[in-house]
Amino acid sequence: MKAVVIGSINMDFTMGVEHLPAKGETIAARSFKESPGGKGANQAAALSRLGADVMMIGAVGRDGMGEILIRSLAREGIDTSGVKVADASTGNAFISVDEAGNNTIVVYPGANYELNMDWVESFKEHIQVSDFVILQMEIAVDTVVKSIEMARKQGTRVILNPAPARPLPDHVYPMIDIIIPNETELALLTGTDDIRAGAKQLLKKGVKAVVVTLGDKGCFYADHDKEITMEGFEVKAVDSTAAGDAFIAGLTVSLGYGDDIKAAIRFANAVGALTVTKAGAQDSIPVYKEVEDFLRRHEK
Repeated sequence: MKAVVIGSINMDFTMGVEHLPAKGETIAARSFKESPGGKGANQAAALSRLGADVMMIGAVGRDGMGEILIRSLAREGIDTSGVKVADASTGNAFISVDEAGNNTIVVYPGANYELNMDWVESFKEHIQVSDFVILQMEIAVDTVVKSIEMARKQGTRVILNPAPARPLPDHVYPMIDIIIPNETELALLTGTDDIRAGAKQLLKKGVKAVVVTLGDKGCFYADHDKEITMEGFEVKAVDSTAAGDAFIAGLTVSLGYGDDIKAAIRFANAVGALTVTKAGAQDSIPVYKEVEDFLRRHEK
């Protein structure tokens, strides 16, 4: 299964804290870790660990962090020829994680916003032969929109993770095969906290299918014919960073291998659950065999 990820590449700075700080509060971190991240890179790493043939299209800065991030992607077996080295600082994310595994994240886009369509267009042939193109919203909206338009013209299926949620032009929605927001992102896109109503709004806009991730509660799926609500797996959460990215990769890989949507959602839930049991972003993502073993242990 071939996939192209068009998205962000960041260096994550993660601090473990007793509780997430309130407005105006200063607290001491109990731990600190520097590690590869960015929603695009996280999804690419997860896809590769689950067995997909992956190309990453993104941008890093002409600095030491950029070099580290490219090498990290290459070690995951990802084709990094699509990573642009720009005259800007590499993107950063500053993450606080509390004792329950909840987090807050502040992202500085940096070089991610230097990813433009001239660069993406140069990899059109790779997109054409791929099964899926996966995008997020940590790069310029214009690049996201034009990349979706190009992928549709190439006949490649499009998966969009609208994170962080930002307005999209209406003509883009019918070009999206699966949109995967969390509850907050769905509410920002649709103006409603009602998950079913929000999903129906996106379907009316033309999206073929909607998957709403619900954290440890699982997820809700809807297309024009059916709805599926599936509970998550009960695990001890350590750090929820990258769990949504891992879920998206799991769903993509399972569908790419020909599984039906119900089996794909269960597989994705398992990937996300395993990810929260370890600290870090890409460091926490499981390989395919770990997911198989986990599902075997949880067979009903």
